Amino acid sequence: MPIWLNWFMRRFTKHVANPMTLRRAGRANYRTAALHHVGRKSGRPYVTPLAAEPVGGGFVIPLPYGDDTDWYRNLLAAGQATLDLNGEAIPILNPRVIELATVQDQVRAAQVRNWNRLGIRRCLRVDRADSGDPGPKSTRAPTRPAS
Repeated sequence: MPIWLNWFMRRFTKHVANPMTLRRAGRANYRTAALHHVGRKSGRPYVTPLAAEPVGGGFVIPLPYGDDTDWYRNLLAAGQATLDLNGEAIPILNPRVIELATVQDQVRAAQVRNWNRLGIRRCLRVDRADSGDPGPKSTRAPTRPAS
């Protein structure tokens, strides 16, 4: 991507697309997640909409702009954050950069194709702090214990 186009897309995303997306990010039945993180220098809380795909014990977050984003730097500095996804607030920790190829068999094929089309080769892998399974939530009503 030409440098000027990258510059334009980053500013458009930050000032136009992100504020619109944040209105619904993290809610149930909406694929975009909301990352709650703290500024590494200011200590100020921030919320950033992004894609997050569940993989065993955590999530994979694509890095479309590489490692040159504030949310990425803030998350690495803090080592933890909260991810709102599908109506659930999930504490995450242990962020590390991985190659998309190492997890592409665990991510939805359509999502991998989209990321490949965009030239995304690296992702951020994070673990659930609660070590829970990021699979689908049960829709069954809780059962009462036998008396």
